[in-house]
Amino acid sequence: MAENALAAEQRDKTGKGVARKLRAAGRIPAVLYGQGMDPAPLSVDPRALNDLLHTSGAGANTLID
Repeated sequence: MAENALAAEQRDKTGKGVARKLRAAGRIPAVLYGQGMDPAPLSVDPRALNDLLHTSGAGANTLID
């Protein structure tokens, strides 16, 4: 993986209730946005995201692959 790569799982359902269940299961709900593409709902591992944001040297202002 690249230095700023993060593994994510695609999720089928969206909404407040689904997001709460994901958080209760220990995952973080996320959405991938990009030019010329539809938004894609994802879930990510909180430990991996925390490690990426705190070890990349850029803090919260970093691009993630």
